[in-house]
Amino acid sequence: MSNFKMNTGDIPPNQLTNIDKTFSSNDEVKPYRTSAFRKEYRMEDPNLTFPEKCKKTAGKLVSCSNKRKCLEKVLPFLRIYRKYKIRTDLPNDVIAGFTVGIMQLPQGMAYAMLADMPPVVGLYMAFFPVLIYFFFGTSRHISMGTVAVVSLMTGSVVSNIASQGSGSQSFAGLPTNNTYSNDTTGLNDTLITTPYVPTVESAKDDLIMQKLALASSMCFLVGVVQVIFGVCRLGLVTTYMSDPLVSGFTTGAAVHVFTSQVKYVFGLKIPRFPNLFQIIYTYKAIFENIAQTNYVTVIISAICMVILYIVKVHINQRFKHKLKIPVPIELLVVIAGTLLSYFFNFKTEYNVKIVGKIPAGLPEPRVPNLKSAFEYVSDAIIIAVVAFAQSVSLAALMAKKHNYAMDSNQELIAYGAGNIFGSFFSCYPFAASVSRSSVQDSAGGRTQITSIFSASLVLIVILLIGPLFECLPNCVLSSIIMVALRSMFLQILELKHLWKVSKYDCVIWVVTFLAVVILYVDLGLWVGLVFSFLTVVVRTQCTKAVSLQKIPDMEMFADDKKYVKTQTQLGIRVIGFNSPLYYANGDMFVKQVFQIVGLKPERARKQIKRLGSILEFRRVSQSTLFCGSYSHVDPQPSLTPTQSVGDHTSVSMTISNGSSGELSQRNSTADLQSNGSSIRSRNGSIKPGNGVFGYVHHVIIDCSSMCFIDSVGSKVLRQVIEEYKTVGTIVFLAAVKDEVWQVLEATGFTDKYDSQIYLSVHDAVLAATVEGEGEYGNESSKARMCTILEDNEHHVEDSLLAEYKSI
Repeated sequence: MSNFKMNTGDIPPNQLTNIDKTFSSNDEVKPYRTSAFRKEYRMEDPNLTFPEKCKKTAGKLVSCSNKRKCLEKVLPFLRIYRKYKIRTDLPNDVIAGFTVGIMQLPQGMAYAMLADMPPVVGLYMAFFPVLIYFFFGTSRHISMGTVAVVSLMTGSVVSNIASQGSGSQSFAGLPTNNTYSNDTTGLNDTLITTPYVPTVESAKDDLIMQKLALASSMCFLVGVVQVIFGVCRLGLVTTYMSDPLVSGFTTGAAVHVFTSQVKYVFGLKIPRFPNLFQIIYTYKAIFENIAQTNYVTVIISAICMVILYIVKVHINQRFKHKLKIPVPIELLVVIAGTLLSYFFNFKTEYNVKIVGKIPAGLPEPRVPNLKSAFEYVSDAIIIAVVAFAQSVSLAALMAKKHNYAMDSNQELIAYGAGNIFGSFFSCYPFAASVSRSSVQDSAGGRTQITSIFSASLVLIVILLIGPLFECLPNCVLSSIIMVALRSMFLQILELKHLWKVSKYDCVIWVVTFLAVVILYVDLGLWVGLVFSFLTVVVRTQCTKAVSLQKIPDMEMFADDKKYVKTQTQLGIRVIGFNSPLYYANGDMFVKQVFQIVGLKPERARKQIKRLGSILEFRRVSQSTLFCGSYSHVDPQPSLTPTQSVGDHTSVSMTISNGSSGELSQRNSTADLQSNGSSIRSRNGSIKPGNGVFGYVHHVIIDCSSMCFIDSVGSKVLRQVIEEYKTVGTIVFLAAVKDEVWQVLEATGFTDKYDSQIYLSVHDAVLAATVEGEGEYGNESSKARMCTILEDNEHHVEDSLLAEYKSI
């Protein structure tokens, strides 16, 4: 039973009606107002001007008390490798580095083709940006380089050059595949160690040069955006991209990646369509040209996909605990495809498209031409955020797995520095690869020294071995990409789990996926973000205020619809609202409060005007306790006082649900309890309803779940207080958070209603109970509003029964 007991007999009547009442020393609890608590315990916030705040923020960004720590913060590799153990860590890093390097070769060339770039660019990206990340990155286990989503988004920008086509030499009529040349020469003639500089002798070479220039400029812009975000400590920007949104986005992007490779699998010559409705136009063109399918290409692709799937899923994945390193099946397929294409002359005999000329040697550094990229600034920002979101989520996962710290802001700077440096060497934006990072971790990689060895292997290929892959069929690279998308497509299986956990998250996933597939990657991401924000607004608007009841023997109030044995405070309504209070849900909040209280001020004012006074309205309202909700109760039962303390009377009452006109036993009654003036039904709880408890003299709004309010929310609270004030009902606020208090203070709310804001719901109920007793205790006709002591309820039943029969 409840221990919520108060002895009000020692409280002078003149203090009971005073809102600033005091409590005697023998009281168990003293209600605390929020203002008094803040005055006694709250530290004052420093009153800084705007320039001073800017100076303080800037000081935090550049402050460095220790030079060594400052240097290690800028160059994290110094801190990581200060404790590097050569005997134990180096062998693992060497093995993992060469394993990842082997994966970088086929994946780099394949994803470069996806970005509408020459395959050798993928090799450049596995070398130049990776070296920069080694110095600036904080993650020890992620593998940087080409990834499918970023390659696709870059390709959508680069392909605009071919679609514009009105500039020079009939670009529109040129094929848009990403090869320098369809002609191949002998392997002996291709081993050239001098740096390759693309010529402009043909329209095709000129088109490739423009694509390289635009991709490099985009890479530079993406790097600048990421560095600015990192310096400004905007590493939390990806928190606005929820896991369901990212999952739906990557799955939708996987559909685009898969679709872009279908033409290579069937050997069709299909142009790349504009972004909007690209998939629809692409599949339309595929079905229109399906009769021109190259069956040799289809057979090669099918064989490669089957081999890749069997080895990756049924060997590498199933026996990963027994294999020290996974079978490099992608590289083996690339080597086998190149050899077969060279010896059987796939290009001339069967008209199979091949990679074409691959230059040997490192590219000459060139300053990016930003003039051509300024119109794609919005695309650069989207690519920067997407690349960062994919990379930092993977870095955080690895850091948590291996128990070390990862700095998201420093990661942004590392990604940006890598992109800026890579833009001078014909690279496009890079990111962390899930598959390669998993292989690096499973192969035993300990630190980013792994990336040094993988980059060294790629460098050997760039300088010497690259031209040997000129005869590699494009369909082999497409097969590698398609099989690699399997993990992304499996994310669709998350929908069943998401629907059980949160229907909002499931809808976000579906909307983002459909928007990306139908509209395209960049626009679909914006749609997903906007829709995700709208769901937040909808959730706050769908939040319902609830009636809170006291849990016996605890200073806790809970929803009476979800918890049993709750006790209602007589004449007091406690209302909880589990949402911020702001402009979007203010009106709804007011309506719900009126509904729960069961007293609409506008209607009450009309009744008061008709009855003549608030006092008469209260008297009429009290009568509904007996005849308003129980149809078989004598309309005029009497209450007999059993104990008087000072001017206050304590009574106990039972109401029969029968028709005999006599009071029944307490296990079939509704009891008025003294502890908090509560009413309890037979099953331990009773739900509030209009007129069940008579007149409501206090309304308490629990603000503990309001994380913030705006100026409109402050006006809404003021409106509720003033509306109920007109009908004699007092409104208290309880458990107001500091953020909410600051808004109330700034809007002048606390200046007027400071005495009505309490530290907790329990404090507010204590104060409301005493105020209610002081207001009604002197009038025997309103004895039912007084506190009823639970200990006396057995002794009161006989007196009540005698009083009832004497009427």
